[in-house]
Amino acid sequence: MKSSINDWLDSCIEKLNAGELTETDLRAVMTILDSEKQLLLYLYSKSTNLRSPLGGWALYDATAPDEPMLPSQEPPYASVLDAVQDGWRIVQFPRPELYNFTDVDNTYLTYEFILEKFV
Repeated sequence: MKSSINDWLDSCIEKLNAGELTETDLRAVMTILDSEKQLLLYLYSKSTNLRSPLGGWALYDATAPDEPMLPSQEPPYASVLDAVQDGWRIVQFPRPELYNFTDVDNTYLTYEFILEKFV
């Protein structure tokens, strides 16, 4: 998406410098921007460390039904850091001070990272 916008803007700058920029050119950029959608990826890590393995995940797509989807039965990434390296941006980090830690087996689900990507 970002490269498409950059390509259109470069083209518009060239046309502007040549005195050939039109309303149609600018509306084309608006079309690209309007076609963007946000994806949210909830990753439940086994600790606050970005390299920790994942214990759970869910993908929310604004154009899909209201229920979250599992991208597959296998984690989409090995860690939160792998997702960030693939272009996801972290919107929320887990706050471990909010959790009462016990010896419960599923306490790793409290390390919720929320990531976003625009496609």
